[in-house]
Parts: sequence; C-alpha cells; structure tokens
Amino acid sequence: MNFGMVALKALVVLVLLFLFSLAGALTFPALAAVGANGTGLVGLLFLILAMLVLSIIGNLLGRGIRSIKKPLEALILAFVGSFFMGAALALFTVLNIPNTARVNLGWLGTSWYSPFLALLFLGAPLMLVFLVAE
Repeated sequence: MNFGMVALKALVVLVLLFLFSLAGALTFPALAAVGANGTGLVGLLFLILAMLVLSIIGNLLGRGIRSIKKPLEALILAFVGSFFMGAALALFTVLNIPNTARVNLGWLGTSWYSPFLALLFLGAPLMLVFLVAE
C-alpha cells in the first residue's frame, strides 16, 4: 500500500467532507479554539488520523472492488462499499470519537429510510475517490 497515495486520498476525502458540511450533512468539531495547552492541535491531529483510517478502509475496499472481473458484481459491490464508507463515518459519530466529523443522520428528512440514504449519499463520492484514483 502506497502511503503517499493514501494520504493524498485522505486530503481529497477531507475536502469532500468539508463540502458536505456546507450542505449540512455533517459537522466538524470546533478546531479553531486553541487553548494554552494546544488542544486545537490535538483536535486537528485526531481529525487527520480519523481521515487516514477512513482512507485506509476505502483503499482496501476499492482495491477489492477493482479486482472483480464481472462488471455487474463490481457495480453492486461499489454501492455496498459506498454504504459502508458512510457507515464508517457514522461509526465515528456513534462511538463519540473526539474531533471527528459528526454525521447528521436526519439530513434528508425524518422518514425511516432517510438515515440509510444519507449514509449512501455520503459514502458514494468517497467511494468514487477510491475506485477511480489508482
């Protein structure tokens, strides 16, 4: 696994998550509050670490999907993988990991299927980063 490429993909994921935060799909913790003991720097490092973990998960999923030879199976696995990428983001929220992106599961409404669609819509562009970029 090329760590430089994974770090670059983590940066792209961070930019995509920032764009999703502008749409209200998720929120970032307050990283601007820098205390005397460097709490802002620690928060930023936690955010980068969480994005690296998410990028490693996405890279492994993308590598597995690219190895599939049949196109219909690869398409189905891409949708399942994008749901799991969104679920990994939601897992950061559920486990209350400090200074990570918080997913707004009520982003699309209050129907019973809205959280599932939110996970899919959050994960699809993220999975696309790992499927397209070699």
